[in-house]
Amino acid sequence: MMIMSAVDSTFFTLNEVGTVIWQAADGQTPLSEIVATRICTEFEVSPEEAGRDAEQFVTELARHGILRLSDQPITVACAARIA
Repeated sequence: MMIMSAVDSTFFTLNEVGTVIWQAADGQTPLSEIVATRICTEFEVSPEEAGRDAEQFVTELARHGILRLSDQPITVACAARIA
């Protein structure tokens, strides 16, 4: 999968793990849950390593304006303000 930043036109080619994270990033599911229920069950990786790598991945996407990070789920009202 490839995604592009609308902010700076940076292209990202996602590997299988990145694709799983991207597809699961629904604004409701915490990254820790995505790692535990999707990454660690589908790929041979320890929870610690998967968590570190996932955190770096989403931080990089957020830095390019592709993904928004939050410690709270996105509500319908919040999603309307973002759009």
